[in-house]
Amino acid sequence: MQTKIKQLEAQVQTILAELDKLKKANDTSAQTAKVESPTPAATPEKKAEAEKKSVGIEIGNGVRVIPYGTIYFNAFTNSAGTNNADIPLFAATSGKGNTSASVRQTRLGLRIEGGKIGKAKLSGVVEADFFGGSPAIGIGENFGVVRIRLANARLDWEKTSLVIGQDWVPFAPNSPVSIADAAIPQFAAAGNNWARLPQIKIEQRWNKGKVVWQGAVLAPQTGDSNSTANFLLQPNSGALSKLPFLQTRIAYNDKDWFATKKSGSIGVSAHYGRSRVFSTSAPIIEDDVDSYGVALDWNFPLHKRVTWSGEGFIGQNLAGFQAGVFQNYNTDYAEKVSNVLVTKGVKGIRTSGGWTQLGFTPNWQQDKLTLYGSIGLDDPNNLDLVNTRTRDFRSRNLAWALDAIYRFTPQFQIGFEFRQLNTYYLITGKKRVNHINLGAAYSF
Repeated sequence: MQTKIKQLEAQVQTILAELDKLKKANDTSAQTAKVESPTPAATPEKKAEAEKKSVGIEIGNGVRVIPYGTIYFNAFTNSAGTNNADIPLFAATSGKGNTSASVRQTRLGLRIEGGKIGKAKLSGVVEADFFGGSPAIGIGENFGVVRIRLANARLDWEKTSLVIGQDWVPFAPNSPVSIADAAIPQFAAAGNNWARLPQIKIEQRWNKGKVVWQGAVLAPQTGDSNSTANFLLQPNSGALSKLPFLQTRIAYNDKDWFATKKSGSIGVSAHYGRSRVFSTSAPIIEDDVDSYGVALDWNFPLHKRVTWSGEGFIGQNLAGFQAGVFQNYNTDYAEKVSNVLVTKGVKGIRTSGGWTQLGFTPNWQQDKLTLYGSIGLDDPNNLDLVNTRTRDFRSRNLAWALDAIYRFTPQFQIGFEFRQLNTYYLITGKKRVNHINLGAAYSF
């Protein structure tokens, strides 16, 4: 028995010796591999670059398609009649209060990246939402007709870019922050000029991109479409003039605005176009009405937790950008001569106004909550509204809003908005509407 025990002990010692040799050999191999490995550990920058390259779908020839979008839900209530229930622009002269909900502000898009023309990088975007109207059936408000928002191709050189297609216009490019007004920017027809139009736009950058100039030739869409069918296109007054819109903007941008470590910008833009219009009172007069505007826009931090943005403008015949409280010209214009109204034909409606917004992010909940206070005004010149047909023009539109937006994650946020619209009419007088909106947005 003792002999067998000694044999077993010897075998165990042999096994332990072999294991010790294997362990030493493995450690040596690992150290050699660590020293001689030609592949360094991935840095955070390279990891981020790899993750960025993995986003999207390769479709061949070095072209990548990246889908994106935002799902919007908006529940709302209005205290009285408005021109539009879910995103009201102005108070109506009649109509009842209402409550409902909608998802038609939801938007979907595709970014296309890849390809070169010489030294220029090619990219493009197609984006649409469901704010193109409602089918004429009893439950059509839940369907949401698809509407093109953006559809353009872009060529980028080091200091120059060229955009061809439908894009945001250079004129008055800012808009207030609001989760309630995604399909139509907040304060449209109340001081906020905006449009997305087919165009050819060139951009030039200087001083590392801090100074930017844009110039564009655009489709002359004057906000008075004559199309009465769902499919057939008819020219508006801008198209009848045979003159495209011309716009330009120059701006100063800085990613570290006055050492605040936050981005800021200030810009000046201008617009010119024309409408060919016929008067509606005898004698019938055909006239070309100029469309023009000048705007100042800004967006920069006042403090690390306070931002200030806004626009101011002056112009004429700007209904294509929903200015003039969405009114462009007076086809029954008249002047008083010895207390008698005398027909003078067509008159472009001059207007001025703007909007401003303060944003505050309190030091709470990891900066997930932001509060906004905003006010906007569109004030047409009353002298341009005098007419022979007792038309009840909108002579002023004053709006203000309070917003609170809470970001649970970078992708999901909810928001609350209270907005008041005070719209003045030549004959009806002042109309007021209170609009309350509870919104949620999930982006991907």
